[in-house]
Amino acid sequence: MLLFGEYRRELSCGFEMTTNNRMELLAVIAGLEALTKPCRATVYSDSRYVVNSVEKGSVFRWRDKDWWRTKKEKAKNADLWKRFLAVYAKHDVVLKWVPGHTGIPENERCDKLALASSKSNGRLCDIGYEPSNTSGSPSGIKVHKTSSPKTKHVRPGEACRKCGTAIIKRSPKRKKRKPGKKYYYEWYLFCPGCKAMYMVEDAKRNLDTSASIFDRCD
Repeated sequence: MLLFGEYRRELSCGFEMTTNNRMELLAVIAGLEALTKPCRATVYSDSRYVVNSVEKGSVFRWRDKDWWRTKKEKAKNADLWKRFLAVYAKHDVVLKWVPGHTGIPENERCDKLALASSKSNGRLCDIGYEPSNTSGSPSGIKVHKTSSPKTKHVRPGEACRKCGTAIIKRSPKRKKRKPGKKYYYEWYLFCPGCKAMYMVEDAKRNLDTSASIFDRCD
């Protein structure tokens, strides 16, 4: 939620398979990214994980250590923290912690928006979410376990895992038949920012049913 004088804007979106900490951090990112010009902004959040990580300098130490929390443990949610730092640098930002569920009107409104989004249809895939059974998670993380393999990019418009740029859908210029291959990719997802390519299961096509396509390309 963004407030400036009489100006008010509400943003919300639901995601599958994620954690409280990731969504609280993403909420701050989305709010800052919605600012069209560099400005002074005060961010109120009931997430101690987000506020303390910034105000106590933890995120900057993780960044300087190439996203290692300790010598043996990687910092969690590095993909989102990288995205946060990119937009944080554009503004003069102060983060303030507020207690949740204590009747603060705007905080209560954000809780209602978050709850409604979490139950809405068409929830997005949190592509940076990594299930973990290890201990030492920051306070507040609730890990949702799944027996399904981790899903990578499945929709155009989602953020690239490497740089955060919105990915786009592309078709190969030339479909080549490779020896021993039983399928080809009819399309792929591409990041205009870092040029990364993502091959998606939905894009696979059986060679047996697409021989005419390859015949035209030979």
